[in-house]
Amino acid sequence: MVIVQDKKLFKVYDVHQVENQEQEKNVVHKFMAELGLELVWYKYLTSTGSRTALSGANFGKFAREKLPKQLYMSPILQQYFAQKHLSHYTLDDYVILAKK
Repeated sequence: MVIVQDKKLFKVYDVHQVENQEQEKNVVHKFMAELGLELVWYKYLTSTGSRTALSGANFGKFAREKLPKQLYMSPILQQYFAQKHLSHYTLDDYVILAKK
């Protein structure tokens, strides 16, 4: 099982993630082939329900309204990294099952 962040997977292949599941499947197949693995199954898990990224302002609004706050990390990020907003948990990952 491989779990990879969506942005990192698509960036490696210089492809923009869009609502195109055929393109997505090709990227996942290529990634597995480079690892010497055969794709069995994959699923895209996302907090927003969309494969395309929301704009910064829209995602901020979505996060504040719908995602759980990172109660323990936010104060640390604010104190040591001067982050000015609360962080929220988000999910944008591919879960991939493959075999040798």
